[in-house]
Amino acid sequence: MRVLALADEPVRSDPARLVADNRPDVVVTLGDLEPEWLAPVASAGVPVLGVHGNHDGAGQLGALGIRDVHLARAELGGVTFTGFEGCVLYGRGGPHQRTQEEAAKLLRHLPGADVLLAHAPPAGVNDEPGDRAHVGFTALRDWVERHEPRILLHGHTTPDPRTRVARLGPTEVVWVRGARLIEL
Repeated sequence: MRVLALADEPVRSDPARLVADNRPDVVVTLGDLEPEWLAPVASAGVPVLGVHGNHDGAGQLGALGIRDVHLARAELGGVTFTGFEGCVLYGRGGPHQRTQEEAAKLLRHLPGADVLLAHAPPAGVNDEPGDRAHVGFTALRDWVERHEPRILLHGHTTPDPRTRVARLGPTEVVWVRGARLIEL
């Protein structure tokens, strides 16, 4: 299965052309992309799944026809997907920011799946602990260690390439900024 993952930064090409050129089986959005940029992706004739980023408006995915998998599960071609939106609360907050404690309560309801879509990473995985806005979720790390999805796709942070984490136990970790094509 070919997955085209998008996060945080629009690619400098036409979004519909990006989908057409890469011929993915599914497009996933990991948040923080402008609705105007995502709209052509959502109407490109390929299933689109996603989670909201901390800068996304409430209900943005649904308004674009993108299936929101936050705390939900979807199956495509025999592969299961689940997701966790937003980031750790910082500053004034927003509709997709929460405390570590709030995240822990929500993560009790996250179903297991082959692929985990997350905006922010788990704690200690490509996060930036010295930056309150880019710290990872502790309970999300616990969830990944317990459920062992095949792959975790996340955006939100800008990890140093020299220290970028590619695995958390048996789970492959893929950091996305812009667009990335992944073969499952």
